[in-house]
Amino acid sequence: MNVLVLGNGGREHSICLALKKSKILKRIWCYPGNAGTISVCNSLKLKLDSFEKICDFCKRNNVNLVIPGSEEYLEKGIVDFLKLHSISVLGPTKEAAKLETSKIFTKKISALSNIKTAKSIVYNNIDEALEKIKNQKFPLVLKLDSLAAGKGVIIAKNFQEAKVFLNNVKNGKIGNRKTKVLKEELIKGEEASFFFIADGKTAKYIGSAKDYKRVGDGNIGLNTGGMGCISPSPLENKNSIRTILKEIINPTLKTMNDLGYPYHGILYAGVMFTKKGIFLIEYNVRLGDPECQTILDRLETDFLKICLNAEKKLLKSANINLSNKKSICVVIASKGYPEKYKNGLQIDGLKRNLNTNDETIIHAGTIKEKNKFFTNGGRVLNVVVKNKSLKLAIKNVYKKCKTLSWKGSFYRNDIGK
Repeated sequence: MNVLVLGNGGREHSICLALKKSKILKRIWCYPGNAGTISVCNSLKLKLDSFEKICDFCKRNNVNLVIPGSEEYLEKGIVDFLKLHSISVLGPTKEAAKLETSKIFTKKISALSNIKTAKSIVYNNIDEALEKIKNQKFPLVLKLDSLAAGKGVIIAKNFQEAKVFLNNVKNGKIGNRKTKVLKEELIKGEEASFFFIADGKTAKYIGSAKDYKRVGDGNIGLNTGGMGCISPSPLENKNSIRTILKEIINPTLKTMNDLGYPYHGILYAGVMFTKKGIFLIEYNVRLGDPECQTILDRLETDFLKICLNAEKKLLKSANINLSNKKSICVVIASKGYPEKYKNGLQIDGLKRNLNTNDETIIHAGTIKEKNKFFTNGGRVLNVVVKNKSLKLAIKNVYKKCKTLSWKGSFYRNDIGK
């Protein structure tokens, strides 16, 4: 099997490492990749900066499967394009990807499927949202309808916080300035992320995680793409998996099929456990980042075979096994993230650290030049550790984090605690 992975973050490096374990893998490429994927994948010196170039590369190199890591590829319709050229790809079509790329679409699907979710009101633009929420009761939840790199949600304690957030959107600092805005009722409970893989009709569970979005210890500061996570979620058990599959995932798949949008690929449900049941907060249509790093760390079944079963609509008979060990991922970022930060800073400690079965350094925002590693993004490295004991996993991951640094590097000290 020849596989092409699209993306350049920690998620894609993690996917490549998981695929590399497969006995049926022949060759693997990652575009645009990072300094970590270079050591895992076959050399790829071409620029695949258009769907046409990706398609041409796949045909010339007999690529059997394409795995887009990033939601942006899916939003732009990479799946539709490649399938029209008879190239197998794991992921939802552009219309089906709206489960993530449009929060309004997800609300409509939830209503059609009788899925519990927060009540919401839609504002057509930022100015309307600012005007309408002025005299409303706080705290309240504001969500951007369109993609915003994980930064498109705020639980605003007061109007001033809401105003700053919405003005940042208006000024182009967060997401799409032309986006619609949802105001949601505030649901109280505990959040978790549950991951499934679907083949259009059947969905199979592949893991859960608890993530840490805020930039600072104690969950303070700005929202980020994710500063770390643990897997499984403390809320995972046989009953919660069964309930989410029955009340959220399966109804969604049925409605999508009824509408003519059959769903293929990873479907990641962000949910809230409340006294009134489990509510759907949002969907993502790919593996999360950094959740992917811990989910795949615990996966004991051949990941490539799982992907092929999903693409070929054969998931019904597939068995997926997860390790009983606990996995933790800590993101090491550059000073200034999630706002302005410097690139090109030399990273110390990577050459002294070798990956093992239970301890892995995942590259996110890195480049390699003359056998040296440099920063090339806000989230730079992910340190992933698994252990039978979460307490020991936490201890070991922070011990490893201390061996890696560059000017201005930082990480949260409370992941998993």
